[in-house]
Amino acid sequence: MGVLVLLVPALLVVVLGYAVGYTVWEATGLGGNPEIVGWLTGFTLLIATTWLCWVLLVRRRRRRR
Repeated sequence: MGVLVLLVPALLVVVLGYAVGYTVWEATGLGGNPEIVGWLTGFTLLIATTWLCWVLLVRRRRRRR
């Protein structure tokens, strides 16, 4: 159960990034495969979100000391 608490939000972030990347690629009318851009956008958003959460967690721990 504990694994799902981490995996479900991560999956939602990746899917959100995928949808945004895919939609923007299609809206601009660029050629090629929009799925690649969607997945790259999704994983980039996941990395950025994880990094931001980590930085905020470290700052909070430093303030408590």
